[in-house]
Amino acid sequence: MRARQELTAQGIELRKAVSERSVLRARLVRAESHARELASAFRAEAEQRREFVDTHAASSAALRARISELEARLTEKSQANTSDPVGLRRIRGIGPAYERALFGLGITRVEQVAALSARDITRIAPLIKARVDRIQREDWVGQAKNLCEG
Repeated sequence: MRARQELTAQGIELRKAVSERSVLRARLVRAESHARELASAFRAEAEQRREFVDTHAASSAALRARISELEARLTEKSQANTSDPVGLRRIRGIGPAYERALFGLGITRVEQVAALSARDITRIAPLIKARVDRIQREDWVGQAKNLCEG
């Protein structure tokens, strides 16, 4: 009888061990599957990073080239403006300070002042620290048109 009880107890322990082994195997399969998913995601992320780096390098090179081109054009324009010592100052009311401020806005030629509309004047006046009524009273646009014609 005692042998039978021991045998029954050992059978129960064996079934518990088999059940625990099955649970552990299932967890191992899930963990391996999860590890494969993570490895795949890691490879995909690494590929995206490489693509981003390549794209970023290409766009950075293009931007640097464009900046160099614009700086060269700006240098050419500023050299062209220095060849005419009075530049925009030929217009009565525009002194060196207003001329520099206008240059900063990209207005470097008398023809550009001649093409200014009332709306343009309203927009640029505060930017060059001038009053709209002063620009209109001194007739910068009219003077510029006369200089362009003559």
